[in-house]
Amino acid sequence: MKPFAVIGASSGTGLALVKLLEKNRLPVRAISRKPRAASEFIEPFAADVTDIESISKALTGDFSAVFFTVDIHGFNSRATVRKLMYQGFINTIQAAAKNKTPPKIVLLSVIGSEISSWVWWILNAMKPGMQKNIIDRENALKESGLAYVICRAPKLNDDIKNLTPISASSPTHKLTMNMGISRENLARVLLKAAKAAPENTTWDIIPDKDKSTLGWL
Repeated sequence: MKPFAVIGASSGTGLALVKLLEKNRLPVRAISRKPRAASEFIEPFAADVTDIESISKALTGDFSAVFFTVDIHGFNSRATVRKLMYQGFINTIQAAAKNKTPPKIVLLSVIGSEISSWVWWILNAMKPGMQKNIIDRENALKESGLAYVICRAPKLNDDIKNLTPISASSPTHKLTMNMGISRENLARVLLKAAKAAPENTTWDIIPDKDKSTLGWL
């Protein structure tokens, strides 16, 4: 079968997704600046999304889907945030579009980017322009002509012992510190989104407190 490609594969949700694909014996090209070791199902590939030539080489091939899970950590300048979080994604979709059969893009995004909240205020203070970059890259994907699924996540944690049921809902939720899910749970949702979510749709990924999980999930 066609391999998947995970961009941002060396840490966080990207790493959780690579491990999930390997566990399910699904081939994956694990793309990051400092790739991990190869295995039977993992093909490590060194590339930087801020370098269009680099990411174009990484995405040369025929993929079932391309997952963009890149994040930026700590305090950074506005220019650095823009270069990685927005331009890096633009480079990615431009590279994917060059393939003979362009793959579906599964974008890991953030809940409530259009809604003001004190959490966004803090994120924008640490990573200037972060909220605008999240909005801009979602819009760029929608206008790209590529098939896509956007999965907006809340606060993430590394709790692998409490894999609560997850729901995919319409994108209407506010970003707060009171709602969170594990990266392992999110990885499962991203894989299901690539396989079964309706194309060209946007979803909030949230704890399934009211048992409202949709059919594709």
